[in-house]
Amino acid sequence: MEEFIKLMQLWTDYLKGHPKSDFADFCRFYLANHIQQATKVPGAKLPKPTTTDSLFMMTVTRSTLSFWVYMRIALRDTDLPAIEDIMVCSALFQLGESRKTDVINHAMMEISTGTDILNRLIKKGFVHQRVDPDDKRSKLLTLTASGTSTLKKCFAKAGMAREFFLADLTETDKKLVAKILDPLQEKHSRLAVASKGKTIEEIHAEIFKKRTNHKR
Repeated sequence: MEEFIKLMQLWTDYLKGHPKSDFADFCRFYLANHIQQATKVPGAKLPKPTTTDSLFMMTVTRSTLSFWVYMRIALRDTDLPAIEDIMVCSALFQLGESRKTDVINHAMMEISTGTDILNRLIKKGFVHQRVDPDDKRSKLLTLTASGTSTLKKCFAKAGMAREFFLADLTETDKKLVAKILDPLQEKHSRLAVASKGKTIEEIHAEIFKKRTNHKR
């Protein structure tokens, strides 16, 4: 009962400073500020960033880099040993028959890099291309039966890596993080592709100008 009373007091105090927030916002606030990691990794004593933004990005980035290491291990004995190959094939798998630029943008690569990968996959027989009947200058790309079969085998390997990578998180943990990050990836997966030709200063200025206008 004491813990419940304490929780309700925290909820009351939170509402005083955040009157427009709901209970879900409070739960996220509570988890971020009152729950400490139950497990500590022996020997992992990295210097912690001093700002929340830096800590957040370090956490996301190093988690992603760690998973990429496992992915390279998982894929090295397959016919698609490069993560970039998987990204392109996965894009085609999700999109279906598509133009080269759409596939490369979906995989969030530079055009030159994506083109080289696609050419290599075409030579291997994993991707088929044909002339676009609506635009003779363009090519339409699809995964071949061989490419689809190979990709699914790679998905199985990747699934093993994903399973043990997330093993220390509960289902609730994963749902919470996904709920927080999904809107972020939805926004920036589109914005990042659209901003390829701009400088970082231009992107920064445009985003904060929109945020300022939105608050008015």
